[in-house]
Amino acid sequence: MYFPLRPRLAKSLVGAAALALTMSVASQHALAETAYIQQSQAGARMPVQSVSMGSVMSGAMQAGRSIAAPTPRVAPEAITQGGRNIAQTLQIGNYNNVAQIQNGTNNHSTVGIIAGNANNVGVLQNGNNLRSNLVLLNTQGLSVGVIQPNGSSPINMFIARLPNGGLLIKR
Repeated sequence: MYFPLRPRLAKSLVGAAALALTMSVASQHALAETAYIQQSQAGARMPVQSVSMGSVMSGAMQAGRSIAAPTPRVAPEAITQGGRNIAQTLQIGNYNNVAQIQNGTNNHSTVGIIAGNANNVGVLQNGNNLRSNLVLLNTQGLSVGVIQPNGSSPINMFIARLPNGGLLIKR
């Protein structure tokens, strides 16, 4: 913004500065709802928070009424389970689709698409302690499905489109 330097313009500059200060102070108090969606999973362990109800609880007990203990709000990332599943995806390219579905515990799945276009990858792990690593390099229009039932061996696969047009599949 350009202001010519004139004496009577000094008052308008002070007014503009006051307006900018007021708007910045007003914007500091903006509130929004949380981005987390509360989810409940069967068998999930949630951290317990101790809540002191004090005289409210004793007064309710004397009156013969029962009060339910408050349920703590926990983000889905904080819920711990017996085992953990990890699914990682790296996509550098256009119009690629990756779906990784894991059922069980301690499963690890990694999919990398580098310089790819219109590829479809699906990974289904149904069991415990399963591992899969898949990399597609410079591919176009490939559909790859990895299905691992319980007890299957690890999958490590590299698929690349070579400069001469050939397809290299390394397992």
